[in-house]
Order: sequence, then C-alpha cells, then structure tokens
Amino acid sequence: MKNKILYHKILETAKILAADIRKLPIENLPVHESVKSYFRFDLGKLDYVSECNAFMLYHCVEQLNAVDKNTLIVDHGAGIGFFAMLVERMGWTSICHDISNEYMEGIKILGTQLSAEPRHYVVGDTDALIHYCLSSHLQPNALASRNVIEHLPDYAIFFNDLMQIGSPGFSVVITTSANEHHPIVKWIHKKIHHQFENIGSNTDMDNPTLNSKSCGVLLRREIINRHFPQLSEDKMQHLAQSTRGLMEASIIESVQNYIHKGIHPSPIPHPTNTRDPYNGVWVERLVPISDYEKAALQAGFAFQALMGFYNEYYSKVYKNVLTRILNFIIRWLPAHWVACSPFLAMKLSIPISKKT
Repeated sequence: MKNKILYHKILETAKILAADIRKLPIENLPVHESVKSYFRFDLGKLDYVSECNAFMLYHCVEQLNAVDKNTLIVDHGAGIGFFAMLVERMGWTSICHDISNEYMEGIKILGTQLSAEPRHYVVGDTDALIHYCLSSHLQPNALASRNVIEHLPDYAIFFNDLMQIGSPGFSVVITTSANEHHPIVKWIHKKIHHQFENIGSNTDMDNPTLNSKSCGVLLRREIINRHFPQLSEDKMQHLAQSTRGLMEASIIESVQNYIHKGIHPSPIPHPTNTRDPYNGVWVERLVPISDYEKAALQAGFAFQALMGFYNEYYSKVYKNVLTRILNFIIRWLPAHWVACSPFLAMKLSIPISKKT
C-alpha cells in the first residue's frame, strides 16, 4: 500500500470501533429483529469484517489530495452500517444507503450508541441513492460496496448509474466473496446455488433454517402453474428447471414459445447461477472479473483489480497460521492473480480527463 501510515490509522480506528461494537447490549436495544440477527452474524467474524472495511476505506481515499470532514463517502448496501460508522469515526462524512428501512432505523440507534452516526441516510435501490445525491447537491468522493454486487440484477446498469454522481477522481471500491476464479470459493458458492435451487433459502442472517417453499425451482414452477395450469406436472417441472436465472416475464415468454412454437427454453449459460424470478436478485452470483472490467470500462471508469486477503482471526490456531502464510504469499502476487484471492476486489475510478 502506498500510504502505510494512513492505512494503519484507518485499521486502528476500525479495531477500536470493533471493540466498542462488542460492548453493545444488542438484545436490549430497540432495533428490529433482523438488525439483531445481522449483528449476531457479523459478531462472529467482526475482526475480519473490520479489516475488510479498513481495506475498502483506504482504497476509497488513497488517491484524494486531501481528506477532511467534508470528504463524502457512500456506504452502498450498508447492511447495519459498520463501514459508514468507520467513516464517521475517521472524522469524515458518510451517506448510509440500503434497501431495508429496518436496517436503516437500526443504524441510527447503533450509530448513536457508538458515537458514529452517519450524516446521511437513503432507503431504496441505487436509483434512490442517485436521486438523493443529485437533489441534495451532494457529490461523493467515493463509494464502497461489500458483498452487494453479486446480488444486483444488472451490474452494468449499476456502473452506468454511478457515473451520474461522480466527478473526476471519484472512486468506487467493490468487494465480493463470490470469486469465480478461486476453486474452493467457487465450489462453496455452487453449493449455495444448488441449495437455493433445490432445497430452500435462508430465513435470516444467523439462522440456518431453510424455507423450502422459496427454492428457485418451486418459485418458477409457481409462475408457470399460475399462467399455464393446463400443462402436465412433468412438463411444468421440466420448464421450471430449464428457466433457471430468468425473470417472471421471461419465464412466461419462454413457456409461451415452448407451447406455440415448440422451442425449448435454455437456462442461462452459467451452469449454476440462479436468482429470485420475482425481484431479480441473484444468489451469490459468480462473475469473471473480466466481465466486471468490461462493464466498468464501457461505463467510462478506469478499472483496477485489487488483491484480497484471508481471515486471520479464527479460533483455531492452525487456521490462522495457514492464512497468515497465504496472506504473506499473495502480498507479492500481481493483483490480477485473482484465483489466489479469497474474495474479488476491484476499484473503479473516473479519470481526471473525464467529465471536464
């Protein structure tokens, strides 16, 4: 890293924030149960989450000429807002954004308890964030997004949308655990895809119980049965399996083509990627980094791959020894060796020559 002093200051602040987070009496706070669930989920890996947040924040600000209280950074898909709170603890200004109103209300309470309440709140999708920034005449210096892009219906549209709020020098730092290139990570995510497709989906963050009624095949079969009840059970099942990855409207169109033209629908090219056919949210979508790069360049961003790092905070000593060795090795590897990184990390930036 270019500026080790800045990074270590951010990391130290993140560790202090983590220590304060651990002291929160979360079960006694007046927050939604989904916030408590998210909190408990993150608590088990808080040191690693904090280091990831420090990593993202450093890359958000490393190229800025000056960083002060007016430096404005967006926490995109904030969850319960630990990244935004880190921004505030650094003395900078955050915009906390998430689609969940329950999370946002929870962040206000948690942020107040931690003396790190974000300055701005936006509830809604990325369009709501764009509208808020433009209507409030806010021009963010950077945006960070952790474990969100793998769920977005269309990441190319997301990149294009972000160009509306950025100016030359604007940076977007994105990380995702869905690393298509890492063989073990890829295998784990394919298991997640299989689970959603054929077994069910999680009910909340820290509860392993699955809702068997919301698995992908059943959701698509429900759509087909509602619109084409005359089809046999076997045909419905076949069509439900063959329309993996399609939205409701496309499923209906595909079945109509099958009935009237004899055209058999084909699943999306990826062998396991799948999503909710109603809202378009992908389930831990695996995407090659080259595809992200192509979409970013087409939107007008410069693109830089970043090397991630392994968790060194396990309860088992041997695991930490192994991950420290791996982290030592990958520090010397080029950033494009993403097959060695446990998560994908990338930085998009608007070149100084753009928008001038």
